[in-house]
Amino acid sequence: MPGAVTELPAGVQTAAADAPVEYIIRLLKRDGGVFIKNFVTEEDADKAYSECRERIDNDMEWEGNFFPKETQRAPGLIALSPTYTKTQLMHPLYRAVCDHFLTTRSMFWWGNERKESVSKPYVHSAVAMRIGPGGKAQPLHRDDYIAHNVHSEVSEWDDTRDMGRETAVGCFVAGCRVTPANGGTAFIPGSHLWGNDRKTPPDVSQCIYADMEKGDAFIMLASAFHGGGANTTKDEKRLVFGTFVTRGYLRQEENQFLAVPHDVARQYPRDVLEYLGYSISDPACGTVDQLDPIYALFPEWKADAKYKDF
Repeated sequence: MPGAVTELPAGVQTAAADAPVEYIIRLLKRDGGVFIKNFVTEEDADKAYSECRERIDNDMEWEGNFFPKETQRAPGLIALSPTYTKTQLMHPLYRAVCDHFLTTRSMFWWGNERKESVSKPYVHSAVAMRIGPGGKAQPLHRDDYIAHNVHSEVSEWDDTRDMGRETAVGCFVAGCRVTPANGGTAFIPGSHLWGNDRKTPPDVSQCIYADMEKGDAFIMLASAFHGGGANTTKDEKRLVFGTFVTRGYLRQEENQFLAVPHDVARQYPRDVLEYLGYSISDPACGTVDQLDPIYALFPEWKADAKYKDF
């Protein structure tokens, strides 16, 4: 059993994949990120890569400075790799972390009845990224800027005050040996607690850099400053699978209903489809014909559907 979080040294910690989820959550609240050893097997990482490699190899060059021209990507990863979907997206530890930080509970009146509405998290984006030699570092950024998330500065996490602070949680899985030299992610510990009104930008001198074996993961809160590192090697390509999950009532960064063709989606089990968004976000977001959107994917089930209160 890991020691208490307060007894650990400062900085981002490394935990085993079978560590108690409560411990992982405490580390995330303190540091904003945590490394997980042996999150997936090397064999599953290799298989996921083989399933999306053609898309990576044929990627178009990015215009702008967010991704260096040496970076190749495979977005729409759920459509490309069943192995990634099963072993990374649906990993029990990652899902439990996302459920903790991103489940939204609200109380409201329905006539004379007091009801609780529970909106569960769902997929935000899924992409594989391969940084080639010479790739420059990304600008340090927060991924929750996508949801216009504005933060107040706090000194430490408070469960009551900060229950709605996060809009997304990310998981980066190493598809190869990842080092500070070949583009390991730069990350500022504790920056998830910073306010948006800081007068100075984040500085790379505050960063730690990912150093991971194939199959290891880095889970982080989207409010933390980070960026892909520079690849200063001559012959190494850094491969990472990147997943983000967001709150159920927020718009997805990557539209999974279009990114995953319906004939592909229909091959996945119900729990995966619900995570993609083929379910109602309580109380009433995402309906099609005022029904659960799963019936749009499986119209043959519609005969058993019923209109009812949300």
